[in-house]
Parts: sequence; C-alpha cells; structure tokens
Amino acid sequence: MFFAELPPPPPPAIIAPAVIDTRIRLNTIGFSPEAQKQATIGAPCEKFRIVRVSDQGVVFDGQAGRPLATAVADTNETVQIIDFSAVTTPGQYRVEISGVGVSATFTIGREIWNQPFEVVTRAMYLWRCGTAVETTFNGVTFRHGTCHTEDGWLDYVGGEHTQRKSPGGWHDAGDYNKYVVNAGITVGMMLKAWEQFPEQVATDSLGIPESGNKVPDLLDEVRFEAEWLFTMQADDGRVYHKVSALNFRFWGSPDKDDSPRYFASWSTVATADFTAMMAEIARAWRPFDEKFSARCLEAAKKSWAVLQQHPEQVDADQKAFKTGAYAAKDTSHRLWAAVELWEATGEPSYLKEFETRAKEFSYELSRFGPNWGDVQDLAYATYLMSSHATERDINSVSILTKNFISRANEIVATSQSHAYRRPMGGESPTWWWGCNGNAASQTLILHLADRLKPNPAYRATALCALDHLFGRNFDGRSYVTGLGALPPIHPHDRRGEPAWPGYLVGGSNPDGRSWKDELASYRTNEIAINWNGSLIYAIAAFAEPKSAK
Repeated sequence: MFFAELPPPPPPAIIAPAVIDTRIRLNTIGFSPEAQKQATIGAPCEKFRIVRVSDQGVVFDGQAGRPLATAVADTNETVQIIDFSAVTTPGQYRVEISGVGVSATFTIGREIWNQPFEVVTRAMYLWRCGTAVETTFNGVTFRHGTCHTEDGWLDYVGGEHTQRKSPGGWHDAGDYNKYVVNAGITVGMMLKAWEQFPEQVATDSLGIPESGNKVPDLLDEVRFEAEWLFTMQADDGRVYHKVSALNFRFWGSPDKDDSPRYFASWSTVATADFTAMMAEIARAWRPFDEKFSARCLEAAKKSWAVLQQHPEQVDADQKAFKTGAYAAKDTSHRLWAAVELWEATGEPSYLKEFETRAKEFSYELSRFGPNWGDVQDLAYATYLMSSHATERDINSVSILTKNFISRANEIVATSQSHAYRRPMGGESPTWWWGCNGNAASQTLILHLADRLKPNPAYRATALCALDHLFGRNFDGRSYVTGLGALPPIHPHDRRGEPAWPGYLVGGSNPDGRSWKDELASYRTNEIAINWNGSLIYAIAAFAEPKSAK
C-alpha cells in the first residue's frame, strides 16, 4: 500500500464500450429480487425505462427524481436518482434514458453475490507467497512460480546475516512484503464472515489447492496465513513486525524477485494482533483440526504473556526500511487480543482485562469501521456475540449495544442523505487512501447492529456500500478487478497485466472525482489484503448458502 519506483506505464487501453454510458451509475453486479434498486444519473433526465436484455422488452417506465447537488469535497456535481425497485423478476436488464444513453447490463437474482464472493476469496490464494499459484478466469490463465524462498534474514534484529525460515503467508498489497499488523485486520474480517455467516461461506470448491478437503476454503486460506504467522513469533513469544525488502524497487513476477528480505524487530502492536488472530483461528479450526487449534491457542497465550510483561508500547525499529511501517497505538490491539483469548478459553482473567480496557477506551467505536490501525470494532463484535454471554458485565454490554445501534443509525442517515447513497457520504471529506476498504469494513457495524436490534435499514445500507463499490459511483465503474462492468484494468500491482481478478482497489482520493485507473496511481488504484478481507465480509452477508462438499 505504499509508493515505489515505477516501470514505464503500459499503453492506454479503451476502458468503455461506446454502448455503455457511465453517467448511468448503478451496481453492475445486480440486485436480489426484494432489494431496493436505484441508480444515480450524472446528466439531466426526466424519464427512464428498464429493458429486459433477452428480448428487448420494456418491463418498467419511471420518472427520475429531482436534481441533487453533491458537496464540493465529494463529487461536486448535480445528479438525479432513479428507482426501479418494482422490477423483481429474475433476469438480465439495462437502463435506457433518452438523451443520455444505455447502462451496463445488470442481473436480478437470488445468487448474484455467490460468484463475487468466490472470486474475491480466491484472490487471497493468488496472493500466496512462497509457493506457485495458478487460476483461470474468463479464459485467461494467471500464474507465477514459487517465490521468496529465502525469507528472511535477521540482520536488523541482532541476528547478523543469518536466515530464519519464514515461508508462506500472503503478499501484502501491490508489493510483495508481509506484515503482521495488516494481516490482523484481514484475518479478523475474514473470520468475522465465518462466525456471522457460516452457511454463506461454507463452500469447499473455490479452486484452491485445499478444495475438496471437507474444510471451508475460507478457513483453509486463513490457515495458510497462520502457518506463516507462526514463523513471526520468536521463541520468547515476541512477534516480529514484518518480513520485508528494504525498499519497493522490484517490479515483475514475484518468482523473479531476488531482493533480500529482512525481519523487522518486534512490536507490541504485532504481538497483540498475533495473539488475537491465533485465538480466533483456534476457535474457528477447533471442529476441523483439534491439534492445529491447540497449537494456535498455545501460541496466542505465549504472546499474551509478553504483552503482560510489557505494558508499555514497544514500536519496531524500522530505520533501515523504506517499506510499509504499519505503526499504530497498541491500545485497541491489546483490547482485541484480550477478548479473543477470553472467547477461546472462557478464562475470567482475559475477560477482566478486556472489560477494564473497554471502559478505559470509553467503549469508543471506529467512525468508519475497523482498519489496520484501529481494531476495537472487531473486539466489541466478539464480546457482544460471545458464547459466554452470561459472564459479561451488564453495563458494558448495554453501553456497547447502544453505541453500535447509534453508529448504525448515523450510517443509515448518512447514506439516505447522499446522492449516491454512499454510507460514507456527507459534507466533510470522506475520501482517503483506501476509503473503499472502509466502505466495506463499515458494514460490520451495520450487520452487528442488525443482530442486536434487527432493522431492515441496516442490511439495506450495507447493500448501498456494495452498490458504491460495484458501480454506483462517480466513475460508473466497478472498483473490483474482473467483476462487474468496466472494472479496473491497470491496478497498482507488481504482478503486471492483465489485471489479476478479485481485487478491490483503494478508491478515489482526495475527493470523489479523483480515482485513476492507472498503474502509477498508488494512492487510488493499489490493492491490499485488508481491503479484500473487508470485501469478503461485506459480500458474505448476501451470498446464498452453499454447503461444503
């Protein structure tokens, strides 16, 4: 997720067939039959119609809403909203507007989110390090050979030039380094998808090497990351912050990268995230592999002991590195570690630690959903959905429940007042590096609120976030490679082109008009594991159940 020296840019490509007018901006994946169906139109219009693709039949005529002005810090334009929720029959359709044009084709159906879930989750497999990967998508084969077999070197952690084996894990983003802190939010969101939507994510047929082993592929993918995480734990329980090259210079297939890669020293943030991940993985894997589960839990307890011995924050020494720092305050990360260990063991000492820290934290939620620097929402979600519910402090439960409901209501109100129904709209700037990831992770607040106090508006607003990511945006394009209409084709990704499928790009920055589908635009068009982890969660909520086979 960080800038690097760039190779010469590829030649420009035609990004939009003339038949599609991107001023008609809608979710280009589609809609379930009962969902609200809207589009935002970036041109003056009066009437519109919905046309069935199969026979060109007009199935709905409608009137556009009144003109709406968006904020200067947002998209700074005048638009109109059209609503065609009355169309519920499954099929493929498009919007036609006289004097404007024709939209991309979209689908109405029950299983419209199943394929996106599979593609986005399989993209995690394609990020694997230390092994060869291969997939074929839309007739194009994507592959690279075994990479980074010498991870890593101990020069910068007092080990002189000696090697400590650290194979596996996921490449972090558009770069090939591996960072424990960014793994934290990624694994956390993926496992929240498993915990909250187990039937929707139970598939064992995603086309990864472990498919068919009678374990949900999402859990297999998390285990692949966990096996690398074990190598990041020192013998005394401290956790190294990252394994990284010294800079971002290499471009090309990862199996051609011979840059030496080094461990960065330990940090309390990485150690806390390791603890939380391992405790949560232990729970998820307990029904499938008790030995592996016990290994994870033992590792979590070992690193927890280090945190207890070091109540002060310890930051990694990264002076030699020019790669991602992932530096953050460790308070929310310690909070998360405590509650995951409590949920995994039921031991009162962990619960006491969490509840004490939560009170000191004033039960504060993240404003725009969890991210790699602020993981308290993950901690609260575990606490509120705990299997040890009767052991919790009633006052803490009450405050957190109210806070989630209040924040969810704010998100709904923001969405309803925004011309694109973007849940992160508003007058203040809500566009930054990776804001698309926040649009996805914010759905955790909505879905948890819906569990605490069911309200159809919460799920409807979570769908609005997906609408934004898949085409109801200023660009009228999907922000996920390989999915939806006119997806990114020049992402900031060192593997090169054609764009590997299933990756959410960072999004417009610093306002809603600034996204560039260009390799060089690392601030808007990079990919990253944390954004995909959040998107996996956001999509999982709406996938149709598909049992493991």
